[in-house]
Amino acid sequence: MGDAAAALALLNQKFPVADVVAGIKCERAIKWELTIGDDLTPHWKHSIVCVSIEKTPFAQGSCRTAHKLQDWSKPDQRLVGKFSTNKKTTRDSYFTDVLMQTFCAKWTEKFNEMKPPKPITFLPSYVYELIDHPPPYPVCGGEPFIDGEYKKHNNNSGYVSSDARNTPQAFSHFSFEHSNHELLIVDIQGVNDFYTDPQIHTKSAQGFGEGNLGETGFHKFLQTHKCNAVCDFLKLKQINQSKKTLLRGTLPVVQLMEFHDAIGINANGQATGAAKSGHTMEYFASGQSTAPASLEDEEKMLQEQLERIRAQQKAKQAALPKQPSNSNLHKLSPKPAPKPAAASISVSASASSPPSTSPTPTSPKPVPSAVAKPVAVAATPVAATPAPVAVAATPAPVAVAVAPSQPTTLPTPVTPAAATAPQASNQEIVPDKSAFEKWDLKNIRNQDTIRGLQSECIVGDDTRLYTGSNDGNLGVWDINELKHTTNIRAHGKSIRSVCMTPTGHLITGGADSYLKQWDLTTMTAVKEIKEANEVNTVFVLDNLLFTGCNDKTVKVWDLRSDKCLQTLQGHTRAIKTVYAMGNLLFSGSNDQQIFVWSLQNNRILTNFQGHEGWVKSLYAHNNTLYSGSHDETVKVWDLKTTKCVNTIKCKDRVETLHVTNQGIFAGAGDFLQVFSTTDHEQLAAVNTRSSILCTWRRQNQLFTGSLASNLKVWNWDLL
Repeated sequence: MGDAAAALALLNQKFPVADVVAGIKCERAIKWELTIGDDLTPHWKHSIVCVSIEKTPFAQGSCRTAHKLQDWSKPDQRLVGKFSTNKKTTRDSYFTDVLMQTFCAKWTEKFNEMKPPKPITFLPSYVYELIDHPPPYPVCGGEPFIDGEYKKHNNNSGYVSSDARNTPQAFSHFSFEHSNHELLIVDIQGVNDFYTDPQIHTKSAQGFGEGNLGETGFHKFLQTHKCNAVCDFLKLKQINQSKKTLLRGTLPVVQLMEFHDAIGINANGQATGAAKSGHTMEYFASGQSTAPASLEDEEKMLQEQLERIRAQQKAKQAALPKQPSNSNLHKLSPKPAPKPAAASISVSASASSPPSTSPTPTSPKPVPSAVAKPVAVAATPVAATPAPVAVAATPAPVAVAVAPSQPTTLPTPVTPAAATAPQASNQEIVPDKSAFEKWDLKNIRNQDTIRGLQSECIVGDDTRLYTGSNDGNLGVWDINELKHTTNIRAHGKSIRSVCMTPTGHLITGGADSYLKQWDLTTMTAVKEIKEANEVNTVFVLDNLLFTGCNDKTVKVWDLRSDKCLQTLQGHTRAIKTVYAMGNLLFSGSNDQQIFVWSLQNNRILTNFQGHEGWVKSLYAHNNTLYSGSHDETVKVWDLKTTKCVNTIKCKDRVETLHVTNQGIFAGAGDFLQVFSTTDHEQLAAVNTRSSILCTWRRQNQLFTGSLASNLKVWNWDLL
């Protein structure tokens, strides 16, 4: 710390604070800029600048605030500064945002070389570290401010805007084809064809932040993309031009070609479609996609630069660099940033400026202004999210009649709105940090025990957990303060399952045969549906709700209209778990079987047999399906071959599963068991002294619920 203090002392001597520039208060900042060469290697450079940032944001979302920012090294340019509202957001996440945006700008060069009808531009972006504050120094992102109507064209989970334009969709398709199916650029949004805040999926699912969903993201895009005139102009391989008729039956013979077609891969696990030449991604796997060195290293680097200046002054009797005036602040001599170290990255949604009616820019180059993401303010939905289902004018539930037993055929999968919501016993489905973190899962330990109520099922968001109890109460827990806050009388009998919708509502399913949707702001039921029998499991994928009941059926519901689109029949006993991924739906039953359904035509593709007890939990991850059963095993099914590749023996009946790139977490009786995802060896087995019924994970925290009237919180170290 002494060296850091000395560096700051030298910095203060050479670059004293310019309190006022052009009559406006300002402060110093290290401005980081990124360039990517033709070999796709990122190069960071930095400079010292004066900035002025308005304290009051002009827009605010759930994850970020947007402030007017003036960089006095470019006094004629209007900028927006974006700060994360999540205290746990890392410094590196800001650099990852810049990396993705700059990398995508490189891809637009290749796209524009094809002479499309409308060229596109990704806005330049920067990172500002505010060095006149006590450590750790505040960090914000910056980019030009663009006037005009902001629109989101697609997202990283398959959503396509209802008024989708050709160019944004064609650019996403272009990146997929011209990268040899190694990457996919999505989350295209901005003003006209000036884009910002993209997300990138890669085949390995590594790097580029938490929005990288890997091949799952590929499949979601391939499922919803429909080729347009620009795709034809670019001569891209056609997507969604034909559909195959898939086998139907209760115990079908496995048709591998049709099965792989349904999940969008070939027998080798690769995305379908002919590969074309294009950029490779070797640089990315080397870890060069993370941020520059820490601020302490940066201070040492500044100290070295200043010492070098002093030595040159003594040797040549040259004048020192000019002091900053009230109109400008000169830059330090550039020095290459040291090779960045690998780091965990968290990408947050940014805030947005309100749309205006300014004239549409016509030049492909960015004009001096900035675009930010839309914000969810009050009851106004984010632009990318389809309109939520209608709710009652009063908090009183509104009964919705169940559709006849032979409802209309399920249409082509509806437009996605957000990432997959979690299932009752299968917890949260979120982008997985374990793709680029190293976890010490052998040292898993109990962080806390939160007293409250019994929990049969669990789901959560950034701030709260919601659990269902066997007495019909819905428990609410503060996830940050780790405390139980309240109970709500929700069902007449046990709550068996809970999940989240893309519109931010909560769905509960109970033994009283009711499905209920809850407004989480008022914690009131805004609608309810009477099922034909006890509801054991609920699962949401985009705008579809899947339910499994004691009547041996799986029903598919449209969340927007509350209509039952299809009743899937085939199991011979009660359904205990359902899980959807891409075009596939998996259902597990007390008949000891797992059925695999096509969501394109509602037919059974195959069934997985081998369990000798009830199938209680399903979890799909990286083209692999994991199933937990009362036969005290977890089976691992390869979706490329539809074969069971391993059977993991557990200490007791398996009630719940959660899977990451590094670990398989199984609730087996009183034991929390952890197995390696790669070789399936046991890493840990902890006696929790109460039978685990549900699990939910947030980064390196795992929450487990039981009938012991508490939640246990587990964590582990990062290596």
